[in-house]
Amino acid sequence: MDDTLAIGRILIIDDENINAETIMDTLKDVNYHVVLAANANQAKTIIKDQIFDLVMMDVWMPGQDGMSLLEEWTQIGFSTPVVMMSGHAEHQDVVKAIKLGAVDFLKKPLHDILPLIRRTLSEQVLKKSGHSISGIEFNVPLKEARNIFEVQYFNHHLQRNNHNIAKVATLAGLERTTLYRKLKDLGIDKK
Repeated sequence: MDDTLAIGRILIIDDENINAETIMDTLKDVNYHVVLAANANQAKTIIKDQIFDLVMMDVWMPGQDGMSLLEEWTQIGFSTPVVMMSGHAEHQDVVKAIKLGAVDFLKKPLHDILPLIRRTLSEQVLKKSGHSISGIEFNVPLKEARNIFEVQYFNHHLQRNNHNIAKVATLAGLERTTLYRKLKDLGIDKK
């Protein structure tokens, strides 16, 4: 796959070839760029030369295990999100991994990992951009969720643009009169 078409770069660290290749095939099928490492030493070498959006790492590996590598990375300020994986993890392993900074902990064999990968990478994009959507309850009708989003969207742009309606209308791709109507419907003070 052409790396320029990749929708995300993922490093999988797992000594179980079959597991790593299964995950890799699943992710490559939907245009993720995937690199495999069979142990912690390989992973450290790869990380020196490449940037990833996500690391998926097995807990139990020969040599340095995944937990100690996660701890090492945490101590040096490694900022790439890490998802830990294990086929036989105890509750305390999960708790330790999360305390060390893992964003999730998956039980192997992995099933239907794409929603997790998409959610994790989307959360990272929002964190990096400094923008977030909060307060949306996914059990409400779409119109209500859309209204919550639009209130946040317009308040954000109004504040950033000193309540200049013309600028916000241009940014939103709306006519000014349409924007005024929308703001009124959403109960947003135009100031």
